Amino acid sequence: MALLASSPSQQSGFASCAWLGDQGVLFQCSDVAVGLTKTSLKGIFSLLCTPPWALHIGLDGNQSTQRTLLSQCTTTSSVLCVLDLGPAAHENIQAPQGWCEVIRHTRQCQRPAHGVWSIGKSRQKQATRFLQDEGSIDIRQDEDAWTAVMSLHKLSRARKSLAHHGKELAELLARLKSQPWTFAVLAHDREGHCVASGGFVVLPNSTCVYAFGGQVRSNSSGRASVAMLLAAMEEAKSRGCTTFDFGGSQDVGVDQFYAEFGADVVPMRRWVKAPWWFQKCFPALWSTWTKSSRHF
Repeated sequence: MALLASSPSQQSGFASCAWLGDQGVLFQCSDVAVGLTKTSLKGIFSLLCTPPWALHIGLDGNQSTQRTLLSQCTTTSSVLCVLDLGPAAHENIQAPQGWCEVIRHTRQCQRPAHGVWSIGKSRQKQATRFLQDEGSIDIRQDEDAWTAVMSLHKLSRARKSLAHHGKELAELLARLKSQPWTFAVLAHDREGHCVASGGFVVLPNSTCVYAFGGQVRSNSSGRASVAMLLAAMEEAKSRGCTTFDFGGSQDVGVDQFYAEFGADVVPMRRWVKAPWWFQKCFPALWSTWTKSSRHF
């Protein structure tokens, strides 16, 4: 296991120094690297896990490379482990004995290398209406843009009575804002107010991930969000991406929203390691860690 301090600076995406921060650790085999966070639960139990806000650990490469990387990840001394392998994990790689495997999901759109995204006509009409009648779209990489992403993220989470972890996210976005493999998209209404925003990450495997987002609840916010996402997909295409990953959601309504872009359900495996007593002592946390996709 290599500590972040000695990791290659050229890593991008979920395995980058910018994403991992001070608690990150990097595992590497050949030209593939996976990033994890090393922290603790309640300040007592050591925890090795998928980095906060990362969709997965960035597992890629051939089967042999993946086996080597996962062997390194799963033989650490951490009491607790929660590893999201990602869509690229080979099907015949099995979790170690005593680990729990959970099937979760994301949603992805694919396009041919020289083709376009296949997007539902209703979504295209919504974006067109927003741009014709109501607002504008900006694709930016400056500090103010990421501040808007942060602001609407907090607003959306508060509206749903969910924790926003604002301090931690602000620190992450401060590190990401200067990275060439990230960009922000803002949708402004006719008065110039930002009503929808998203932060996007381009991974080394030609995948663009919708990593952060939020909106102001209004009559136009739905159309604004659609226009924002379609603009992000076009930006991803211009950067050579052939996969657009919406990030998935356990929320049925949000999941359906992504489906209406033509995004297909893609399974993702999560491996969880915990002592036998953990489920009884921390039932709510165990339930959160092991909640499976309704699609599988």
